[in-house]
Amino acid sequence: MDSLMLLAAMAEPSFLQVVAMGLITVFVVLICLIIIIKIMGAIMAGASKPAPAPAAAPAVAAPTVANAAPQPNKQQLVAAVSAAIAEDMGGSVDHIKIHSIRKL
Repeated sequence: MDSLMLLAAMAEPSFLQVVAMGLITVFVVLICLIIIIKIMGAIMAGASKPAPAPAAAPAVAAPTVANAAPQPNKQQLVAAVSAAIAEDMGGSVDHIKIHSIRKL
C-alpha cells in the first residue's frame, strides 16, 4: 500500500509545475495571437491598396451645381450637435462650446 501512495504522490504535479505550465500556456497563446494579428494586418493592408488608375479618359466638363441641397440653418445644426454631445456625455449643454463644424 505504501508503494501505491508513493506512486500517487509522484504523479501529482507540484504547485510550481502547475503555475509554470499555466504561465507558459498563456504566453504561448499570446505570442500566437500577436503573430496572427500581424499576418491579418499585412493581408488587410495589401487588400486595401487602391487599384491602378485606368487609362486617362478624355475630360468632359460636367455641369457643376453649387450647393444643390439646401444648407441647414447653422444655429440649428450647432444646437443639434451640442445636444447629441451633451446626451452622450450625460451632462448639460451649458458646458459645451463648439468652435467649428466642418463637413468631412
